Amino acid sequence: IISPLYPWHYDDLTNDLSFESQAVYEGLCDDLYHSSGIDPQYQKSGLLMMDEFETVEAQAWMRRYQVSYEDHVNGALFTHVASVRNPKLLQALQVDIINKGVTIVENTPADKLIINNNKVLGVNTTKGDFFADNIVACAGAWSGKLLDIKDDVFPIKGQMILLKAQIGDVEHIVLDQGRYIIPRADGRILVGSTMENVGFDRSLDETTKLSLYEFASDRFPVLSSAEIEHHWSGFRPASRSGKVILGKSEKYDNLFINTGHFRNGLNMAPASADKITQLVNEKT
Repeated sequence: IISPLYPWHYDDLTNDLSFESQAVYEGLCDDLYHSSGIDPQYQKSGLLMMDEFETVEAQAWMRRYQVSYEDHVNGALFTHVASVRNPKLLQALQVDIINKGVTIVENTPADKLIINNNKVLGVNTTKGDFFADNIVACAGAWSGKLLDIKDDVFPIKGQMILLKAQIGDVEHIVLDQGRYIIPRADGRILVGSTMENVGFDRSLDETTKLSLYEFASDRFPVLSSAEIEHHWSGFRPASRSGKVILGKSEKYDNLFINTGHFRNGLNMAPASADKITQLVNEKT
């Protein structure tokens, strides 16, 4: 979802980064499709918020940021909200940057930073040491370990399911009680997600799978016959402050940090990358 789930719960930086990213995402996906041949499936289907208790805060936020919406029998419909297919977006990005000469070293855990005389020289990995003039730490939920700030950045697990449904069964993204239902272009439906503070435990459980399935089918009875095609989990990079950690390291002049986006990494990604790029270029 290219929007914070409840933007009125977040600080100005999160909202600013989200708005800046929303403004460029459609063009970015278009460019990636043409350069890579892979469609990120940008889809502006709108977001239907069904949480009644959020209405007062939501309306105040919408007035402040001049966000348009439509009253809906079940809540508020934000017509401008879009989504992308995360795996397709990353596949397209990978092809695009490789074509531009970037080397990607996959399946290579970064163990620790190599530091000498108060400067970061590079990173130690399972495939040897890598060196660079400037280092950008954007390791998601693993950033806390890499930067030795485990108390500041930590993983929050989320379990999700993918339903095999028909095109048109769900028209809008739906948000209710912290969970979401996202229609995909091919008819599949993404349903998520849990919030589990269990470290890096990837395990799945049937109770959660059933709970997510019932959440979707209760709101869209047509989904009660949909097949659960996939059930998986991932880790969000949460920060102790609840805010994004974005900028130059206070300890090392050539280390830049981009983490702590929690549930909003995708929707803030383009603007976050721009900010970090500007900082690195200013230094060089």
